[in-house]
Amino acid sequence: MSRLSRASFAAAILVLAGASPSEAQVWREITGRAEQVLDTAEKVGAAVVPISTAQEIEIGRGVAATVAGRYTISRDPALTAYLNMVGNAVASADPRPDIVYRFAVLDSDEVNAFAAPGGYVFVTRGALALMEDESMLAGVLAHEVVHVNQRDVIEEIQDRARTEFGIREAAERVDITGEQYLEQAIGVGANALFLGLGREDEIEADTIGMRLASDTGYDRGGIQRFIEQLEEHSDDASLSLLEKTHPDPDDRLDALEDAVDRIPSERRGKVVAAPRFLNHMEAAGLRQGTGTP
Repeated sequence: MSRLSRASFAAAILVLAGASPSEAQVWREITGRAEQVLDTAEKVGAAVVPISTAQEIEIGRGVAATVAGRYTISRDPALTAYLNMVGNAVASADPRPDIVYRFAVLDSDEVNAFAAPGGYVFVTRGALALMEDESMLAGVLAHEVVHVNQRDVIEEIQDRARTEFGIREAAERVDITGEQYLEQAIGVGANALFLGLGREDEIEADTIGMRLASDTGYDRGGIQRFIEQLEEHSDDASLSLLEKTHPDPDDRLDALEDAVDRIPSERRGKVVAAPRFLNHMEAAGLRQGTGTP
C-alpha cells in the first residue's frame, strides 16, 4: 500500500461528531483521491509556476490525511465546535476568500499544532492542556492561520520542486501520472509539518498571528503567554517534537516583544475569556475536577 493510501485509510475515521452533514462529508473526503488529477502540463509547470488554489486544497487534503494517520482525531463535538468558533473568528480578521478554514483537535498528549495547506488546522489536546485562557488559544490558532494564508507549506513544496526537479528534469518526467505527482507533493508537505518550517516562517506566523488575534478582539499577549508556558515546560517529553520544529522560545518572545508595541492602540483587543475557556477544557477532561477523560 502506498504512503498516501495508508494515510487515507488511517484517516477513514475522520468524522467530526456534531458537524453538519456537509462538513462531515468534507472531512470524509480527505480519505479519497482527487477526482481529477493534474495533467502533464501542470506536472511539468509545477517546478517553475505557482501551485493553484485548487491544487493547494487537494494537496492539503492529503497532508491532513497524513496528520490523521499519525494521530487520532477527537470525536468530542463540543470541543470541536468551540475550536472552530475561535479559529474562524481569528481567521475572519484576514480571511482568504478562496478557502474554507476547518479546525480539529488531535487526541494526543504531545504539545503541538499543525496547519495543512488549504485551511486544515489541528491542535493537540496536550497543547490545549497548557493553555489558561481563550486568548492563548486564539494566538495559537492565529499562528496556524498565518501559515495557511502565507502558503508556507506550498512554498516549501515549490522550493523542493525547483531544487530537485529543474525544468529539464521535469520535462523528462512527463510520463509520471498525476496521482504519483500528487503523492509526492503531499509527502513533501507532510514532511514540512513534521520536520519543521523555516525559522523566518515561524517568527512571521507569531507576529502576524498576534496582530490577527488582536484585530479579532483578543488580548494580544495570548501567544506570548503560551510561548512562556512552552519555555517553562521545556523539559517535558511532550514538547520534544515542537522544540525540534520551532525556534527557541526566547527567540520567539524577543520577536513578539519587538512587534507588540507596533500594534496601534485602536487595534488592541482585550478579550481573555479565561472562564469560558476553562469551562470547555473541564468538559473535555483537560482540567481536573469535571468532565470526562
